[in-house]
Amino acid sequence: MKIGEVAQRVGVSVSTLRLYERRGLIRPGRSKGGTRHYDEEDVARFFTIAGMIRAETSIETLAQLASIRAASDSGNDAAHRVEDTLAILEVEINDHLQQLKSVLVDIQSARQRLVGCHGCEMPPTRQHCDDCPVSTDLMGCKVMHIVWDQVPDDV
Repeated sequence: MKIGEVAQRVGVSVSTLRLYERRGLIRPGRSKGGTRHYDEEDVARFFTIAGMIRAETSIETLAQLASIRAASDSGNDAAHRVEDTLAILEVEINDHLQQLKSVLVDIQSARQRLVGCHGCEMPPTRQHCDDCPVSTDLMGCKVMHIVWDQVPDDV
C-alpha cells in the first residue's frame, strides 16, 4: 500500500506519516525503486500512533517507546524499560483525562444554565445582560468567558 492510501485510511496527511517515519516510529518497506510501501501491520501501527497523538501523547514519548526494544540487551531489560515508560505515560494520560472531565462538567453546566436564555427577546449584549440573573449565573461557567463578548477598552 502506498503512503497516500495509508494517510487517507488513518485520517492524517502524508507529511504527518513522513514525520512519524523521521522520528523513528515506523520503518516502512521500500520497493527496489525506493518507494515506500506499507502492509496492514504498518497501518495498525499508524492508527495507534495517530490515536495516541490525538490523546496528546508526545511524539518524543512514542519515539522513546519505539526505540526501547532495539536499544535493550535482553527481553527483561526491554520489558522493564517499556513498563517504566508506560507508567509515566499513564500518569500523563490520567492528568489529561482529569482536565478533560473538568472541561466537560463546565460545558454541561453551561448548557443546563443556557436554558434560562431560551425565549429571551433582548439583544445578547452586556448592556442588556449584565443585570440578568441568568447571565450572572452563566458566567460561573468558564466556557462562557469565551462566548461572551469582551468589554471594549473605552468602557
